Amino acid sequence: MDKTFDLTDISDWQTNMESSPVTLPAIQRGFVWKPKQVEDLWDSIMRGYPIGSFLVSRNVDKFDLMDGQQRATTIFIAHYNPFDTNGLGKIWSLKIIPVLWIDIKPISKPDTSKYSFRLITNSHPWGYQSKENNKKLSVSDRRNALEIFREDEKNKSGYTTFSNSTVFPYDCTFPIPFCFFLKADDYDDVIKSIEDYLPDNIRTKEKKFSNKDDYLKLLKGDLKSQIEEILITTRKIKNKKINYDIIENETLNEEEKQDNPTLFIRLNSSGTALTGDDLIYSIYKSIFPDAKKLVEEINLNFIQPVQIISLATRITASKLDKNTFTRKMSVRDFQRRIKDDNFKSKLNNILSNKTFKELFQKAIDILSCKNNDQFIGEIPPILIKTFIKRNQELFLFFIYWLHINKEKDLTDEIKFKMTSKLFLFSWFNFKNEKLLWEEKINNTDFWEEPINEMMRWKNEYGIQLLLPPDMLREYYKQEHIVNKFKLQDEHRWGLDLNGVGEKIIEYYQEIKIKELENHISNEYFWKLINNLHSNRQLLLFVQREYINTEFTDFNNLEDLEDTDTPWDWDHIYPDSWHNGKHNINKGIKEWNNNIGNYRVLSLEQNRSENNNLSPAERLNSNSTQETSFIQKNDYKYWSKINEIIKDDKIDNHFNAITIRMINIYEKVWNELKIHDFIKR
Repeated sequence: MDKTFDLTDISDWQTNMESSPVTLPAIQRGFVWKPKQVEDLWDSIMRGYPIGSFLVSRNVDKFDLMDGQQRATTIFIAHYNPFDTNGLGKIWSLKIIPVLWIDIKPISKPDTSKYSFRLITNSHPWGYQSKENNKKLSVSDRRNALEIFREDEKNKSGYTTFSNSTVFPYDCTFPIPFCFFLKADDYDDVIKSIEDYLPDNIRTKEKKFSNKDDYLKLLKGDLKSQIEEILITTRKIKNKKINYDIIENETLNEEEKQDNPTLFIRLNSSGTALTGDDLIYSIYKSIFPDAKKLVEEINLNFIQPVQIISLATRITASKLDKNTFTRKMSVRDFQRRIKDDNFKSKLNNILSNKTFKELFQKAIDILSCKNNDQFIGEIPPILIKTFIKRNQELFLFFIYWLHINKEKDLTDEIKFKMTSKLFLFSWFNFKNEKLLWEEKINNTDFWEEPINEMMRWKNEYGIQLLLPPDMLREYYKQEHIVNKFKLQDEHRWGLDLNGVGEKIIEYYQEIKIKELENHISNEYFWKLINNLHSNRQLLLFVQREYINTEFTDFNNLEDLEDTDTPWDWDHIYPDSWHNGKHNINKGIKEWNNNIGNYRVLSLEQNRSENNNLSPAERLNSNSTQETSFIQKNDYKYWSKINEIIKDDKIDNHFNAITIRMINIYEKVWNELKIHDFIKR
């Protein structure tokens, strides 16, 4: 018996899943390779290098793929034609299929590669850098590629809604979709595919042609030999045989007697490693074959399936343990728990009925504040997703509280307070989730209670002590504070006890501690300012109207570990004006990465070539000021900055950034109604 597959066979496993002789068992994870790995594998295949064998097991009249999924999917990606998807059914694990191109005459490529493959994805629609194919394109390159893309009238929709058939790699010279070669019999077939499918406005960074017609002239002339040379190689590799080994039934029968899929774990150790939640998810799928479908139905595009399983296992454990806090499970913990029939049954039930999906949907609806009469606008999906990703303990507390209090009538006011508290905890460094669970999970009125006790809760890990914005503004208006930064005083970041500093200590004592030592007050103050200094989540919140308008479709969740945002974090005072330069006041360097100097700006709007426009030039229109959250009190200083600040005259820079930072904080304070949570 011939124990080999050729490349076309392997590609067909996914394009013809019903008739495919090889299937993907439930225990396997999704596709996780990064673009560099995809490109490198195809460079190896084209060079005739061995790529390893596949490991399968018999399953009635088919084979289950036990090892080799990443390579198999990479082979499929190269054969995938985004311009002709007729008959393409459900794919193993990819929701949005990347497209592989080849640069037929590259000016630059990775040092270890013979061929220059270029993978484009939904998050990186113009690919990565040609020389270092594990690095993103520069902002300038992405912006230039987007300008070319926008020339086509069909491409005026949202940044992330376009089809992968309308984009092309930018950092290259002469790119062609690699599937054109794999499906071609000769040179004429490749040219016909290019004529039929490539976008009319295709151009690349190297500017060797101006449009498709110009490109075709080159392909039919000077570049014909390059196409024919690649065709010679692709004809050879079409028949390349990849070996496979079979795990015999005796081995599998022995495995089935075990409580845990040890075989898969052992195989995994030599392939694409699974750890933690990923491995737990794979174990769960091996026990419950329908798990993947159930979990993906719950997904809602806000949370990864592996995280859903993690949350579900902890909710199940907490229910069995009378609402006690359950730490995130290790693989060993999960393997031990899943042996318990009661735990196994309840875990499967919670995932297989509608309750869990409805619980997730309810939580996300509350966090969005959509149609909530207590809040203006809507929380952008990216903020909700970031909250869930970074604060799984808080999110677990939230959904479990909703679960055990499902009969409680939740008014818009209570829902708004839920959202406010959760984002406050997230943005202001609450880290005491275990105590929160132990003392508050059964408290039906928790969301309406003041947060005073939870600021430095039990003397550690509570939410930061929050100052009223007016007090903070008054503090930074003081001349001696401005001078501290101007003169680069070593204590400039701490709390100066003179003047307004005394009011701040009195405020701390009023809301929290009657007798407060000065060094503790200094610690509270420094931590709050340090957090405000760099917390970009606050900026996303205050620019939410702009984000929701410009990026309504952006909800970044892909199977590839390949993420990006369709906007720049734009420095108002250009980073290039101080970065790498000598004799620049430290105050400029320290405050330039403050959120007061950042704004969210779409790639197509960020037209500042070489990032050299002055703040006065960047912010000179009312519409720009509105979308960038520039207020009159900070614009007063931005408008005076027309050139690089080379001496200690940093007053305008310091005032503009400090005032805007406090404006951002004030908007968060007012719109989340923080004052309602602090009892004085």
